[in-house]
Amino acid sequence: MRSYYASFDAFPTSKGASTHITHSLDALSEIADKVDVYCLKGNSVIDPKIAENVEIHPFFYENQSQNYLERAQLFSEKVYNCTALSKEQGIGQFRDIWSGLGMIKQPHLKTVFEVNALTSIELPIRFPLLTPSLIAEIKNIEGTCLEACDHIVTPSAVTKKYLIEEFSIANDKISVIPNGAESVQEMEKTADLPPEYIVYFGALQPWQGLDVLLKSFRYLKDYENLKLVICSSVKEKASKAYHKLIENLGIQDKAIFRYELEKEELYAVIQHGRASIAPLKFGDRNVVQGCCPIKILESMACKIPIIAAELPVTKELLTEDEVYFFWPEDEQDLSRSIRFVLDNPESSKKKAENAFNKFQQQFTWKHHNQKLQKVYQNLM
Repeated sequence: MRSYYASFDAFPTSKGASTHITHSLDALSEIADKVDVYCLKGNSVIDPKIAENVEIHPFFYENQSQNYLERAQLFSEKVYNCTALSKEQGIGQFRDIWSGLGMIKQPHLKTVFEVNALTSIELPIRFPLLTPSLIAEIKNIEGTCLEACDHIVTPSAVTKKYLIEEFSIANDKISVIPNGAESVQEMEKTADLPPEYIVYFGALQPWQGLDVLLKSFRYLKDYENLKLVICSSVKEKASKAYHKLIENLGIQDKAIFRYELEKEELYAVIQHGRASIAPLKFGDRNVVQGCCPIKILESMACKIPIIAAELPVTKELLTEDEVYFFWPEDEQDLSRSIRFVLDNPESSKKKAENAFNKFQQQFTWKHHNQKLQKVYQNLM
């Protein structure tokens, strides 16, 4: 069996999406004779550590003046033309509608739509001036891909509920396969880390809530030695607005930025923090569409106390025996949770152990891969 995997996203990168793609390719490499991957050109310095039967076909644009939709159309054409070259029966898995348009009309392919995010919800956040008619057209394309594909996989029950209610997709056509995390060895604390800190790691989009976390430090001034280590999965230029906020808040001596760390470096930072914070905000991206934050799963694997915004997507993963919840976008409530973790190390350690045990039982990448392979086996 031949497998085709397409994503209108750069691969590899330091982002969580790239981590998810890597492990999905691991799963497919074990059951397919060949896996062809169509994606945008990623960071050539990063080694994705893929199997020998996985071949990446990166795509880049010579004309930098093309807008998002023009690039999306070209990518759809690339995926269509490349997958059409092979008449070998196989399964095509796509992460977005632009990739899907290149696969769903191929008669020799059964298709799997991997819905981590929906363009009609994500794109208006990125481009606020999009017209309602364009968003409606994008939503029509989503409906076409959802109807035409043979199966749908998504990492969150919240997302599945949205697909059923908004697009009238049959319940048994959708499999919920949560993201995973790697098992982490204990690592020594490096000399460049502060004695006491909490950690935020991941991307820096507005819906991640880093601004709420920064504002919470106004209520923690009595913890004079406490620092915030921010491990950004994206380049330094993306943090410009946060540096301005830090300056306005007068907490320049509290925040330490690290950028695009390798996984081993990142895990070393997480393991020695007092708490890992997931300050997700309200909004369609988190509440309506849903998500499965890899930062939470990796924090569970690192056995660090977790403080998370109380949303359906976080309560889907953890209970109050395993995490400290705070009300989303409430920096005072977040500061109280941070204070409680710092002042109660034994109970915090217990919650971290409970979360770690759940990770081992439910949320390793092995769990994810076995469920994805089962979907393929059913289709074959």
